[in-house]
Amino acid sequence: MSVVKDLGLKENFTGRVPLVSGEIGDDFTYYFARSEQVPSAVGVGVLVNPDNTIKASGGFLIQVLPGAEDALIRQVEERLKTIPPISRLIESGQTPDDLLVTLFGDADFKILEKMPVRFSCTCSKEKLKRAIAGLGEAEIKAMIDEDHGAEAQCHFCRKYYHFSEEDLKNCFFQ
Repeated sequence: MSVVKDLGLKENFTGRVPLVSGEIGDDFTYYFARSEQVPSAVGVGVLVNPDNTIKASGGFLIQVLPGAEDALIRQVEERLKTIPPISRLIESGQTPDDLLVTLFGDADFKILEKMPVRFSCTCSKEKLKRAIAGLGEAEIKAMIDEDHGAEAQCHFCRKYYHFSEEDLKNCFFQ
């Protein structure tokens, strides 16, 4: 499994680990432990209706912070062995707050912030222009001469960016 992360640096970070079970939660748990070296537990699930619509789906990611007490880690590990699948908990109507109680029991936890979860990509024409620049002068000249422009697609959100022949000339040969 390869996980590509845009950390806002010059190059994306790519972590690679072998699949351990084919179950996405298990494979991500292994990824976090091996590639990012953060002890983690990932639980994901989906229930599908007979008409192939989604009945319930969701997941959780628990990561051990530095200084966490071993007794608390063992307590959470034991709880994770006994809880129903996450999709069943969501189907039964559990809210995110309810899930915290299910996952952590009477352990002392504090909700610091609530925010909506959404995907947002940080791609831009400027970022893709830098990627094109990395191809080198000969490749960019070939794009101008042969293709009269270029089209680039963001690796994450799949948005397309068009660079006209004039864009390429102005950006790279001034």
